[in-house]
Amino acid sequence: MQAPKDKNVRSSRIGRLAQLGGMAARLAGDAAKAAGQLAVTVSSDKAKERLHASASKTLFRHLSEMKGLPMKVGQLLSYIEDLVPAEHRDAYREALSELQTRSRPMLWQSMETQFVEDLGRSVDDCFAHFDKQPIAAASIGQVYRARTHDGQDVAVKIQYPGIAEAIDSDLRNLDSLVRALSVVIPKVDVQQSLEDIAGRVREECDYVAEFENQQYFSRSWSGHESIYIPAPIPELSGRRVLTSPYVEGQSWSDMMASSTPEDRQRYGLTIFQFVFRSMYIFERFNGDPHPGNYLFLGEGKVAFLDFGCVQRYDRDTLIRFSRARSLASKGIRGPEFRKAAVQAYGLPEHVDQELWNGFEDYLYLSFEPLLAPQPYQYSPDFTAKLAQATSEMRRMVTRKLLTAGVFDTKRPGAVFLHRINFGLNSILAQLGAKGDWPAHIDEIYEEGGFTDALINSEKRPD
Repeated sequence: MQAPKDKNVRSSRIGRLAQLGGMAARLAGDAAKAAGQLAVTVSSDKAKERLHASASKTLFRHLSEMKGLPMKVGQLLSYIEDLVPAEHRDAYREALSELQTRSRPMLWQSMETQFVEDLGRSVDDCFAHFDKQPIAAASIGQVYRARTHDGQDVAVKIQYPGIAEAIDSDLRNLDSLVRALSVVIPKVDVQQSLEDIAGRVREECDYVAEFENQQYFSRSWSGHESIYIPAPIPELSGRRVLTSPYVEGQSWSDMMASSTPEDRQRYGLTIFQFVFRSMYIFERFNGDPHPGNYLFLGEGKVAFLDFGCVQRYDRDTLIRFSRARSLASKGIRGPEFRKAAVQAYGLPEHVDQELWNGFEDYLYLSFEPLLAPQPYQYSPDFTAKLAQATSEMRRMVTRKLLTAGVFDTKRPGAVFLHRINFGLNSILAQLGAKGDWPAHIDEIYEEGGFTDALINSEKRPD
């Protein structure tokens, strides 16, 4: 982990804008240097390689310093590989993966003040031992290891001072962040991802809500053989502090470096089961599926750690999702599928045929893991196709609809589709997860009472 920084997160809009300007200038300098090399002696491929190697390090340095929304973007780039050119993914993965848990930490003095102000007690009052060197530093806060007076090892997450205000400033500076990143990522590819992150990152500052979410998931999954969620500790948690039992396990990068294909297969199935069982059995969707939120415990068991962004879905909405998938599995297109897609994903109902055909093809591609011959293996080829199709759809939607405000990207169905496509799918692709995915979904449907008669009923929600 890097040396701690000696000041609070800069939170004013002007201050954050200045930081973005500095990052944009440095990225532009990287691009200009690459262009200069190209004009002299270096080959095009070599110049691009140097550009992206330098740009990835520039991004890490600046995003790690800023925390908040910009750092969330860096986390996204570290595992959704198809946002960056395929031939340069390794550079971004290597440079940005530490943003998941090991960014530049803040000094303890600032974090201690935050702790005392929130809980009204010192760490010595609360703990028999407290290690002031953080074990993780992420976009919203830092995590410390401690031991309670009754001997329990715990993880204490403390929110950065000023981070909520910094995020508010980031939300007002979204256009500037898009422009800064467009030096290395096409603007159209980053726009919706940023809008989605912006919609959830502010939620993550509410540790009271996160406590309730984590408690719900912990109780719901209690006793499961492959899924573990530590139960938060109420007397050691507050608005800006969240304490949970400490979990010993491998990080994503350590697991990927040491695991066998069989290990990764089991982990992939566990993550798939967690996402879809949480949805269809417990009516909750954990909306931040990035690898820094997992610890790998061996034999396919995974601990899930971060519940700052949880989407709730009522049963009617889940029936709509199920119906769209059911129709696609039968190869049904046209008006019937169109009605189901409008209901499920918030797609605009009155669009021309060209745009609808694009939507329909995109949805069928999204369903590929469930429609293709089984067993199906998630792969980078699939996520690359999905990324390309998403870019093409965005261009068409931008040209035809978004300027008129017709398509609401914040509808729950649209949010769910985006996070599955660019969260879960990317993770399963890196794992190379292979299985009979429709069979797993059908098993979950059966447990949740989503019968064919219910899913296909004409008396379904409008």
